[in-house]
Amino acid sequence: MTPSTDSDRRLPAFPRIMLIGLGDLGSAVLEFLAREPAAGPILAASRDGARGERRVNLARAGATAQGFTPSMRFASLDLDRPDELSELVAHEQPDIVLSTATRQTWWLPDLLPPEEAARLRRARFGAWLPLHLGLTLKLMRALRAAGYRGISLTAPFPDVVNAALDRIGLAPDCGVGNVEEIATKVRLTAARNLRRPVENVRVTLVAHHALVSRAFEGTTGELPPYFLRVFCGDHDVTRIAGGEQLLRVPYPLPPGPAINFLTAGCTVRLLRALCHETETPLHAPAPDGLPGGYPLLVSSQGIRLVPVDGLTHEEAVAINEASHSFDGIERIEPDGTVVFCPEDVGILRDTLGYDASSLKPEEADDRATELMADLRAFAKRAGVDLDQAWQAMRLS
Repeated sequence: MTPSTDSDRRLPAFPRIMLIGLGDLGSAVLEFLAREPAAGPILAASRDGARGERRVNLARAGATAQGFTPSMRFASLDLDRPDELSELVAHEQPDIVLSTATRQTWWLPDLLPPEEAARLRRARFGAWLPLHLGLTLKLMRALRAAGYRGISLTAPFPDVVNAALDRIGLAPDCGVGNVEEIATKVRLTAARNLRRPVENVRVTLVAHHALVSRAFEGTTGELPPYFLRVFCGDHDVTRIAGGEQLLRVPYPLPPGPAINFLTAGCTVRLLRALCHETETPLHAPAPDGLPGGYPLLVSSQGIRLVPVDGLTHEEAVAINEASHSFDGIERIEPDGTVVFCPEDVGILRDTLGYDASSLKPEEADDRATELMADLRAFAKRAGVDLDQAWQAMRLS
C-alpha cells in the first residue's frame, strides 16, 4: 500500500481549532482538548447557545482546576444555515475544523422498549445514513465557499459519508474514530496475551466501521474483511498474540453515550499529532475520502497513508469496499449515490414505514426529516417520547 500525495499545507505551532457540535461526542472531545497543551485557541460552536456556553464554561473551569490554561470561546452556529459557517470560518481562520454534528445520536433506538429496539437493531448502521450525511455535506460546501485551506475532520460515519462526498469532490481530509478504536482494543488484548507493556505493541490495521459492531463480542460468526498485523518491536507477532482471536475475545464496554469517551480519545490523539512536526503512527477512517479505515502517519505537515508490507493500495481499498455490505451498504455509485442492501431497506419499511433503496447526497436532508419523523411515530406507538427520553439520558 503506497502513501497518498499530501497537500503542501503545514499547520502552525498551537493551531487554532474549531469544534462544531457539542453533543455527547463533541462535549467529550472538548473536555479532552481543554487539557491538551499542544492545542491553540479553541472555538466551540453549536446550535444550542445556552447549552454550548455552559459546556465551554465547564471544560474551561475543570481544566483550570487541573492546572491547564486553555484558550476557549463559544459561538452559536447552525449548520442548516451554512452562510453562518462560511462567515465564521472566514473571520476566525481556523487551522483545523472538526465536526461531530449529526441529526441523531446513534444510540437513540436503545431508548425504545426492548422488543421494538431489537426490531430496529436488525437494520444495520448504514440504513441510518441520511441522518449523518446531510450536515457533513453542508459543512463541506460552506468550507469551500469560505475558501478554507486548513484541515477538515468529521466524526459522523466517515467510512461511508466521506467516501460518498468524495465522488462529488467534497470529501473532508479525514474522519475520526472507528478503526482507531478497534486498533486500540487489539493492542490492549495483544499486550496482555504477550505479557508485554502496551507501549511495546503496535498494530497495522485496515478495517471498516462495520467491524466495530462485530469485533470483541465473543462470537464465531463471519467478520467483515480486514487486514491485521501485530508487532512487538520489529517482530511480527500476529500469530503468537492471537491472530483473528484478537478480534473475537470479548472487550465489554458500557452501552450508550459513555463509549464516546473512547472515540474522543482517538480523536484528540489525531488532533495532537497534527500539532507536532514529528509524524505519529495511528489509524483513522476515510483519509482523502477513501472508504473505511487505514494506518496513517500524521504531523503538522498533514495526513498520509502508511505503506503496508504485503498489501497494495488497491487491495486495501477493496477490503473496505467489500466491508460496506456488512454495514448495510450495497455500493456507492460514481455520482455519490449510496445504494442500500435490500434486507435493511425492508426492515425500515416494515418497522417504520420508511422506504428508500438509495440516497443521493443532495436528498439527505429531506430523507433525514422523513426518517426521524417515522422513528418518532414508531416510538410514540410504543409509548415512548424519544425527545424526552433522549434529554433525560444525554450529558447536560
